[in-house]
Amino acid sequence: MRRAEPLAGLGGAALFVSLFLTWYRADAVVPDDETGVYIYASGGDGTSAWSFFTAVDVELAVLAALFLAVPLTSLLTRGPAKAIGTAVLASAFGWIAVLLVAFRLLFPPFPDFDGVTISTAAGGFVALAGAIVGWVGSWLSMRDESTPGAKAPVVPILDA
Repeated sequence: MRRAEPLAGLGGAALFVSLFLTWYRADAVVPDDETGVYIYASGGDGTSAWSFFTAVDVELAVLAALFLAVPLTSLLTRGPAKAIGTAVLASAFGWIAVLLVAFRLLFPPFPDFDGVTISTAAGGFVALAGAIVGWVGSWLSMRDESTPGAKAPVVPILDA
């Protein structure tokens, strides 16, 4: 296994786990009907990517699986061809995961309501870090020209 392949797998695992974490919280300051005093209300557990997104969560899961495939292909196949091919695909499409997560962090998929503040929770930032680590790990894996476990061929010596 090349040195950067575990990095790509770690990024893919972090990206996949982040889909189950809380991405957004809604906080509001609302008046109490009985007393007229303003009360701070929190959005509870928040919203994970699976429960809120329609297509972005599936795309991120596919890209996380591609990042996870980089070290798995290297471990489960013989020769460098399939491992390099997987790293090429992961590095070619990995930037899409970075852009999708960054876009959803900057622009939440719902508008701000009057008196309600939408805040970003840890899940989005874990997803961003995982997407960046997976993309960089697959790119570095692709650039590594070593072939771990390869043996030099036997060259016969001819007597003259």
